[in-house]
Amino acid sequence: MENKRDLTKELLADCFHELMLTTSFDRITIKMITNEAGLIRPTFYKHFQDKYEVLEWIFKVDVTDSVDLLLANGMELDAIVMFCRCLDKDRKFYRRACQMEPGPNSFEQLLTRYIFNTFLNLIERFGIRADKQYTFLTEKVVATYYTYGLVNTIRDWLLSDEETSAEEIAASYKYLLSHSVLDLVTK
Repeated sequence: MENKRDLTKELLADCFHELMLTTSFDRITIKMITNEAGLIRPTFYKHFQDKYEVLEWIFKVDVTDSVDLLLANGMELDAIVMFCRCLDKDRKFYRRACQMEPGPNSFEQLLTRYIFNTFLNLIERFGIRADKQYTFLTEKVVATYYTYGLVNTIRDWLLSDEETSAEEIAASYKYLLSHSVLDLVTK
């Protein structure tokens, strides 16, 4: 019985995914998803609360499960590459997700929450090596700083018409992590 439940959830997610490729997120309705799946509305609500939860589930299955596995095995730098590769693999879908109206349930906020929690977990696991005189540099402040840089980089990359590879984005981000803005400017 559990297998049938999983298959139905995957079917609903697949139908939502297909709709996202042709229809803006704001215009997609639960009825459209269930019609595409050949199911009735109550079936949708047995699996998801709303279309935002479908988006979150797809992001988890497509991206974060793989990234979290690498992080759990101490492969932090590989996780950055995996994160970008997973998004690039379904770039059209994630581009459409980035075009959602800003708000508490938008893809950008989902991305921000995931990346912030990931950075915070890494910082808590390894600690901060900041000079003790900088008491403002708490774990939360440092996680927030790096989160917004990565979220904006990912969003701009996904929305860009340039064909930059996932590997180049990951390498560029790693480079930025290890260099200050003063290292990057020409004098």
